[in-house]
Amino acid sequence: MSEAMIVAAAQDMLRLTFLLVSPFLLIGVAASLLIGLLQASTRMNDLTLSFVPRFLAVLLLAYLLSSWAGQRVAAYIERSAATAATLVD
Repeated sequence: MSEAMIVAAAQDMLRLTFLLVSPFLLIGVAASLLIGLLQASTRMNDLTLSFVPRFLAVLLLAYLLSSWAGQRVAAYIERSAATAATLVD
C-alpha cells in the first residue's frame, strides 16, 4: 500500500465525514440564530427555550436525511471493500 493510496483513502473518509456532518451543523447554527433573534427581541433568556427547538430541528433533519446518509455510507463501504480486495490480490 503506497503513500498515495493511504492519502487518497484518508481524503475520501474526511470528505464523507464533512458531507455527512455539515447539514446537521448548518441546521443547528440556523436554529440557534433564529432562537437568539427571538430571545433578543422578546428579552426572554431561558436555557430550555434555546435547547429544545435546536434539538428538535437536528432530530427532524436526522429523520429526513437518514436514507441519504445511509446510501452515502454504504457506497463508501463498497468502495473501501473494493479497494481492500485489490490490495489483497
